[in-house]
Amino acid sequence: MKTFLTIGKYATVGAWILPLLALFGCFSEAWNQCILWIAVLVFYAHLAELVFIKGKLRMNDRDTAHDGMMVVLAGFFHWLPIIKKFD
Repeated sequence: MKTFLTIGKYATVGAWILPLLALFGCFSEAWNQCILWIAVLVFYAHLAELVFIKGKLRMNDRDTAHDGMMVVLAGFFHWLPIIKKFD
């Protein structure tokens, strides 16, 4: 399980490279728009996830800016091991 979460975290953070490339116009215009809209939706989904999980992070003394940033970037791949460790 730990390997799955680690690979998932790296893959998710690595996937944020695509919107960065789209911002620089590395793809065709249609692909740039599609990638950027998907990135915006994922970003807002992860922000909502952070709102819901913030209390659990605070209970486990992991309520830092770094943890918040990692939840926005990697989603549950970051916070799931924290919650499982302390449950």
